[in-house]
Amino acid sequence: MITSTKPGYRPDIDGLRALAVLSVIGFHAFPSWAPGGFIGVDVFFVISGFLITALILEGLQQQGFSFSAFYASRVRRLFPSLIVVLLACQVFGWFALLSDEYEALGKHIAASALFVPNLVFWSESGYFDYAADAKPLLHLWSLGIEEQFYLFWPVLVWLGFRQGIRPMKIGAIILLASLTLNLILIEEAAPATFFLPVTRMWELLSGGLMACWLHSRTRIGASTGASLGQHVLMLQLAPVLGLALLMAGVFFFDQDLSFPGAWATVPVLGTCALLVAGQGAWVNRSLLSHPLLVWTGLISFPLYLWHWPLLSFARILEGGKPDVSIRAGLVGLAFAMAVLTFYLVERPIRFGRHLRLKTWALVGLMLVSGSLGMATFLQDGFPSRIANQEVEAQLADLKFDLPDSSGWYCTDNSHDGPRCHSTGPEPAVVVIGDSHALTIYSALRERFKAKDQIIGLYGASDGCPPLLNVVIQDQGGDARNCLKKGSQAIQRIIADASVKEVILTSRGPLYTTGKGFGDIESEQFGRWVLHFEGEEKGARSNQQVFAEGLSKTLDALLAAGKKVTYLHDVPELGFDIRSCFSFRPLSLASKGSGPCAVSRKDFELRTESYREMVNRILAQRPHIKVIDLADALCDETWCLGAKEGALFYIDDDHLSHRGAEYVVSRLWDRF
Repeated sequence: MITSTKPGYRPDIDGLRALAVLSVIGFHAFPSWAPGGFIGVDVFFVISGFLITALILEGLQQQGFSFSAFYASRVRRLFPSLIVVLLACQVFGWFALLSDEYEALGKHIAASALFVPNLVFWSESGYFDYAADAKPLLHLWSLGIEEQFYLFWPVLVWLGFRQGIRPMKIGAIILLASLTLNLILIEEAAPATFFLPVTRMWELLSGGLMACWLHSRTRIGASTGASLGQHVLMLQLAPVLGLALLMAGVFFFDQDLSFPGAWATVPVLGTCALLVAGQGAWVNRSLLSHPLLVWTGLISFPLYLWHWPLLSFARILEGGKPDVSIRAGLVGLAFAMAVLTFYLVERPIRFGRHLRLKTWALVGLMLVSGSLGMATFLQDGFPSRIANQEVEAQLADLKFDLPDSSGWYCTDNSHDGPRCHSTGPEPAVVVIGDSHALTIYSALRERFKAKDQIIGLYGASDGCPPLLNVVIQDQGGDARNCLKKGSQAIQRIIADASVKEVILTSRGPLYTTGKGFGDIESEQFGRWVLHFEGEEKGARSNQQVFAEGLSKTLDALLAAGKKVTYLHDVPELGFDIRSCFSFRPLSLASKGSGPCAVSRKDFELRTESYREMVNRILAQRPHIKVIDLADALCDETWCLGAKEGALFYIDDDHLSHRGAEYVVSRLWDRF
């Protein structure tokens, strides 16, 4: 019986890596086939924690552990492929991206070179954020978490070893704290829970604790299965259960889950079961150690690095999700690029002679890569690359803000949301709603000023409809605090005698259906749930809550003597308005042959149930004025997203300044 503690090579772990990377690729390229393939990242986390901890413990036991050698090996393992991918994205972006896209890419390259992309992507997450698949380096968030784990865990293990404290005890305490934070924050702060290391660290530590447990019994590595031969039944059943958990996650999980949360324990426990059983178990020996899976596992790191930029750049150039044949071809290209990167770059640099020179050269090249990215960001994406005035005007359309001008100013109160009005008297007319209210207000304020009327904007918070006492919960919980921002803004208006008229509008179908529209929002939104304050979540359907909330809100405003105008919202496009650009340096888009529009039929199908419900409520209150903003953009066949080079939207559902002006100018006689 071999009892060496040396963490020998285990082909089954490469096979497990293969399952992880194939799951992630399946989710990104063919999400309907592998709806829960995102758990592959969690598998990688556990494997990484297991192997790194085993390596540290082996070095400490043999008194040969060196921090410099440890981090040098990490540099040679991670930097070669990563530098190639970062530089490739930098070069391709120069020729393919518009200035704002290239600027964002530069920031993400710089963040990735510093191994903090997860923190940057967390800071960017929000209602107006780019679609996830339009960020070519978004997948590197996981690499950031791993590297941040490498910064503190080796130090703690080393300190514990010197002080006689078992690493398992240290790891267990941190794991429990991290898991607890994860479970607490997932409902209220989902983006932070997803991206921050403190709420994902438990996954890496789960693998680390498996390594500690095996090491304490001198049974790490290829000998695991043989050395635990007395537990044959456990060794055979544990990996079967582990593999079943992973397959269940890949094929039965989806994006509507609160993830990571408690659901992340499924892939973590499954991976731990496969790791601890060792390659002596039948599943590990016969399935995971299959040569094809082992080979895929060997190239899994460059494969992971390449697959997402290829899919993301294609999505950007196509102006939407590419068809399945293009995605399949890109997956094949990702394999080809991974093979070339692994055999021509990673292996020659990682092994062989002159390792110290290679390490410092890699550090220098990574600094160069990061510096190029930072320069791109600081230079606003080098807009001089593209000398096209129409494109610059269209890019300007996408930058929506509400500057203070001509005696107007805006504040953002944490209690009742944004508030915009003049520096003079209190407004006589107030617009209230979600972020769609903000866009239409931008065109209304100067026109009302021309009528010598002061118009204000209250409570226009992202994703918060103008409904009394209604709570909105989505992937981020109630982080937007809609209950306060919506209800308190309405109560302010009711109590303010100077406000004579109230204009309400919101993206109603989002709230009543609980989901976004079109492929463009398939990842941005999970399931949105509406319920009244104090009422159990999900006690009634979103449409029932919206209907009762709207009725109560309208009645409260009318009882306060307010004149009320209800705006039916503009159409949601269901695609990225960037696909309508008149020019791109490179383009795969096929939309140029048709109008930049959503079909009226699709628009009506999306809004039919919502509009019928709202119109019934409004018909019972005949004193309320009703204006349909879609009338300005729709004919019998299409609802326009752009016209004569002017982009009417900034994304797939929010009007641009020019779009808002176009809508209001066409409908002004109805206000």
